[in-house]
Amino acid sequence: MIALAAVRGRAASLAGTFAGLTLGVALIAMTLLVHVSALPRTPPRLAAAPVLVHGPVAPDAAGVGSGVRPWAGPDAVALAQRLAGLPGVAAAVPDRSFYAQLVVDGAPIGDPADAAAGHGWSSAALGAYPLVGGVAPDADGEVAADAASGLAVGARTTLLTARGPAGVTVTGLVGGPGVYLSEDAAARLSPGVAVIGLLLRPGADAAAVAAAARAAEPGAVVATGAQRAALEPVQQAKTRWLGTQLLIAMASLAVFVTVFVVASTFALNVAQRRRELGLLRTVGATPRQVRRTVLGEALLVGAAGGIAGAVLGTAIAGPAGRLLVRWGLADPGLQVRPQLLPVLAAVAIGVGVALVGAYAAGRRAAKVPPMAALREAAVEARAMGPGRWLLGGGALVLGGFLALRTATAAADERVNAALFAAMALTAAAALLAPVLLPPLVRLVSWPLRHARGAGPMLVRAESLTAARRTAATAAPVIATVGFAVLLSGMVSTMREAYPAGQAAKLAGITVAVPDRTPGLTDAALAAGGKAVLPSRVYAESMSVAAFGTATGPVSVAAGVADALGVRIGDTVTVVFADGLTERLTIAKVTPDGQVDDDLILPRDLVRRHDPSALAAAVVGADAAALAGLPGVEVLDAKAYADRESGEDSRLLWLFATVLIALSVGYTGIAVVNTMAMSAESRRPDLAVLRRAGTTPRQALRYAAAEALLVVALGTGLGLAVTVPPLLGMAAGLEQEVGVPVALRLHWPVTAATVLATAVVAVVASLTATRRASRHRTQ
Repeated sequence: MIALAAVRGRAASLAGTFAGLTLGVALIAMTLLVHVSALPRTPPRLAAAPVLVHGPVAPDAAGVGSGVRPWAGPDAVALAQRLAGLPGVAAAVPDRSFYAQLVVDGAPIGDPADAAAGHGWSSAALGAYPLVGGVAPDADGEVAADAASGLAVGARTTLLTARGPAGVTVTGLVGGPGVYLSEDAAARLSPGVAVIGLLLRPGADAAAVAAAARAAEPGAVVATGAQRAALEPVQQAKTRWLGTQLLIAMASLAVFVTVFVVASTFALNVAQRRRELGLLRTVGATPRQVRRTVLGEALLVGAAGGIAGAVLGTAIAGPAGRLLVRWGLADPGLQVRPQLLPVLAAVAIGVGVALVGAYAAGRRAAKVPPMAALREAAVEARAMGPGRWLLGGGALVLGGFLALRTATAAADERVNAALFAAMALTAAAALLAPVLLPPLVRLVSWPLRHARGAGPMLVRAESLTAARRTAATAAPVIATVGFAVLLSGMVSTMREAYPAGQAAKLAGITVAVPDRTPGLTDAALAAGGKAVLPSRVYAESMSVAAFGTATGPVSVAAGVADALGVRIGDTVTVVFADGLTERLTIAKVTPDGQVDDDLILPRDLVRRHDPSALAAAVVGADAAALAGLPGVEVLDAKAYADRESGEDSRLLWLFATVLIALSVGYTGIAVVNTMAMSAESRRPDLAVLRRAGTTPRQALRYAAAEALLVVALGTGLGLAVTVPPLLGMAAGLEQEVGVPVALRLHWPVTAATVLATAVVAVVASLTATRRASRHRTQ
């Protein structure tokens, strides 16, 4: 009851906490709903087969499933014949997938990232894609195309396969995506079979058929229902992973900043209520009861904010999912549906965050002595307690250590080291702000000591006298400006460094790259230059990324060698994409991180076993020999480097923009909340100023000036805590790419962040001051 009455009496001061919790829970609920809706699903082109039989999903060296071990063609056909004889099975269809892309008006059409859009004609039944015109392909040079391609039955066009372009005739149109060839042509392009789809007779029980299939082929995986999602295409899984990373970052930021907002709000609340809390102690309240009162307030606010956030998060989950699809971070078929469990989990997290944020304030409130009820002085006795000194000092030492380590960290650890260093230094600046800000206030206000009027003196005195209040307002500014400078600076520096390093390595060399295709065919490789053919092999129940070079020799990365238990001179049996096996002798073991290839093989060996392998690029290509070849673009070194980093830069900027926008939004909530609480506690001060002759306009000017001073100080500290980690990252990048790398701060983003923060702070300060002044005079 006491907590409920306290919340009612301080509804205005707790509005910011409520808003922060609402936004945080909304983001968490949205994240969980989108994530649950975006879980792996059965590929649409296999969805019409209730039972799928496939080889084991083999993990890579890191333990992540990355491929299905295929059967050799004859073995797959024999297995399909056995499965077709099972009770309830209408047909057993071996699914052959390979690269195939049609060319219309001189340009390839279809998904440029789909390296397995081609199939044998029988695979169309697995997706229930009917023939809507013409006839099925039955010979070489015939294809069935997607009806949405715009091609007509009988049209002559060009088909790109890994062998190169070839003329074909469209014999039929299909009501679904893909390019379908005759069974003989498909067997040549995809001799291995990874999946066999079972089409059932009417009324057949899928579970019974699956049990019979397991008995018929004990070494195979038999999947039904949601289990079929294990066959999700690699590109689709990568897209979902990228979207998940953005959602996780948003939810993590929401939790972190919400705890920050709640903690700062309740800390300032307890500081302003010392006399009230002392009065409770005087009338007999125990420290435990006082602590329970503060935590009870947090529980009530957390529950209210959690419920409101759950409703808001459910409402925005659908638009958020569509936005992820538009950004290329989710599967186009994503449909977000409301679900109870994720929403309840988000509410529980919101309540937990509120209690965690208020815990320290509750402990501090329990230590308020009864004599505090008799104190009239508003001057803070000390800016910081021992605990805050300890935490702030520890964060400062840790941040300094991480900033130095950033320059020497490994390439894959450098970004994380810079992030952790900046986070530690930001936390140190926020914790130590009560002792850092007064000297800065004196330094900044020193030129104005002899300025005319009492305004500068009042602003300076208010900032120095109430160091905790000033620090509470400056802390979110420090975090937001630091976060914006860090993310934008990291992206700007990396987008300059990596292309420059790549261009320096390829200076004077032309590079052929795919143009609206997932890779380059043998026709592009025949024009000369250096290229590798990527494929995937399976050894010792493990999936290994293999790359075919011009000559070899067979070499393996150290991590893969350890996982396979092989050394130089050892032999290992591997299964290739066509399902056939080879015994390879390891000639070299390369250190991890030196090359990106798990296994290096002779290129002709890879091509013999993987007829649909595509090269990612051809270095040193003959531009004249490639002229007019569809799906190929020739670039110079700089253009190639810019193109290679283009998608990564887009994603980095997207992530940075979303997170910066969120941090600015949270800053606005924190600043508005702090300003409102500050103005509430300064009503007596405003009344004194009014009696001394201060006009309402002058009081508002003082409030705006104080807000701008706090923003300026927070901006300075935000820059100070993020530049050292960024300098360390730039030094490390210079060592990695081999060219000079200068730190690039993105000043437009920094300026926009500071301006937005300043506007929010000034508007909040003016609104709160006007409200407090009117309330006092009524």
